[in-house]
Amino acid sequence: MSLGKCVKKRWLTLVTAALVLCAMPASAQGTARPAAAAGSHAYSIARAYVIRFYPRFLTYFQQSVGQSNRMVGPARVGPKLGIVVATNDDTIYGQFYLDLSEGPEILTIPKPNTTYSLASIDVWGNVLQTNIPSGGYGTYALVARGYNGPLPPNVTKVEVPYRLTFWLIRADKYSATGQNLIAAAREFRDSLHLASLHDYIQNPQSGKTQLLPLAVLAPRMKAIADEQATTSPTQFLRFLQQGMGSPTTQPFSGSDRRLARSFNGVFAAANRAAAHGDYGRISQIAQGTRDAHALIVDHWLSHLDSNRWIHFDNMGAWGTAYLDRASANEYIQFGNNAAAAKYYDAFTDHDGIPLDGSVISDYQLTFSKSQIPDAKRFWSLTAYIPPAVELVPNRARKYAVASYTPRLKTKRDGSVTIYIAPKRPPGAPRANWLPVPRGPFSLLLRVYGPTGNTSGTYLPPPIKAYGRL
Repeated sequence: MSLGKCVKKRWLTLVTAALVLCAMPASAQGTARPAAAAGSHAYSIARAYVIRFYPRFLTYFQQSVGQSNRMVGPARVGPKLGIVVATNDDTIYGQFYLDLSEGPEILTIPKPNTTYSLASIDVWGNVLQTNIPSGGYGTYALVARGYNGPLPPNVTKVEVPYRLTFWLIRADKYSATGQNLIAAAREFRDSLHLASLHDYIQNPQSGKTQLLPLAVLAPRMKAIADEQATTSPTQFLRFLQQGMGSPTTQPFSGSDRRLARSFNGVFAAANRAAAHGDYGRISQIAQGTRDAHALIVDHWLSHLDSNRWIHFDNMGAWGTAYLDRASANEYIQFGNNAAAAKYYDAFTDHDGIPLDGSVISDYQLTFSKSQIPDAKRFWSLTAYIPPAVELVPNRARKYAVASYTPRLKTKRDGSVTIYIAPKRPPGAPRANWLPVPRGPFSLLLRVYGPTGNTSGTYLPPPIKAYGRL
């Protein structure tokens, strides 16, 4: 069976199971909220469990529908790509789930003909450090910490701290000066290889990047998590429990273990009671799950600067900031750490009114000369639509306006205005126009390689509304 068919079959199996369980009677799902739910032990444990471990629902689902130790990439990027939250159209990328339970994997990175970045990430979204140099190339043996077995000559050993990690290699489509490098980036991505030690010894060219059609990458990860947590909380918790019980869930601290054990005991007792017609505790757990999810969403949306942009300084380095971690995974999954990239998210204009192309015909974002984001690589502005944080369908197939956008217009005073509208406003340069839907949307400003004015505290300009419909 091909990789694409295998992934699609596994995804359909999971979704079918989820839909069956979503059809359970409301009483079994615990939709009624007892008056004392918020003060109960079952409620509190469930709420804490979901907030701390929410990212694992996402990564365990992705791990379950994919195949580990396979270098893959989307054949193209578009609005139907939903398996990763807030995917970008700035880069050509390959990715793989690394599982070292069967021994070392050999990663071959060709000499780059464009700038690229590599991020290795644990199941919680923390960015890990490796001894692969920035922009480096060569052949690397990815091994478990403490591995002392034989390796082929001329292979650099790279110790990985956890059994399962997520690896993303992103090649820039344009240079910092705007040179088109799309063909070079594709060639680089397609030349990446990942193979088991055995396969590599048999054939050093094995494990070439496999390109996947969008249909395989279509499951809308954020929408699935939201749906399950809010309408089928007990099913959400059962799936999350599976993920927490997996040996691939690392790191897993002593505090994590204590919380997981406490929840497992409370949840088991609640299910036993429900089997005998007592739905009190399972209802409390269900409400704790819903309230945790609502807090995760609100924590992100309310984390605003004075111009109503959302920004977290601890991206990819969460420590014990569990609510920050859960919220970021909900909206920008697999983000880089602050040294590699910065992210600024917006859901409203400067007046706090939700962004909506059916209400406002034209939004504008103007960077004065001093406000244009400084970046070693580039900056970009991308629009997304709810509920899955997907790219905006449009006839132009244009998903971003960026420092690299060909023929981007700069005004005489050095400022740059981006016109954000369903239809290009009269007089707006085509290069400066970002298509958005005739409905709700959000904006994400990315700065790759922050430097200068973005290396410290940076305040993006306000989003202003024009042309109310």
